[in-house]
Amino acid sequence: MKYTDLKAKQQEFVQWLFDDGNHDQDKTTFQRGYLKRIANDNGMAWAPAWIVKDTNRVSKRGFYIVPELADFIGSACTGELDLGVDQDEEALIERMRDEAASESESSLEEIPVESAAQTVAV
Repeated sequence: MKYTDLKAKQQEFVQWLFDDGNHDQDKTTFQRGYLKRIANDNGMAWAPAWIVKDTNRVSKRGFYIVPELADFIGSACTGELDLGVDQDEEALIERMRDEAASESESSLEEIPVESAAQTVAV
């Protein structure tokens, strides 16, 4: 099955696997406990049934194959996959960061600073 064929929640789990550092297309087999930890870290009680209850995904006892992760990695690397952030949004974020940085620099220039001599004189 391809990543794009998965339902939205299933795609989200594959993205969680990727976000946890699984970036190698050749390493898509995971232990049940690891899948459960990823699920727990993201608010789910159990490893997803669509993985652990599918006998076609079992490589050996307690190990499950998630080939959609390799498809996700390949698509993300080639730019074929929309990861949810478009270029307009990225440009807006960058512009907002630049404005915030320039505002903080200008506000520092406007703050009056008393010298030690002025403080002693008062």
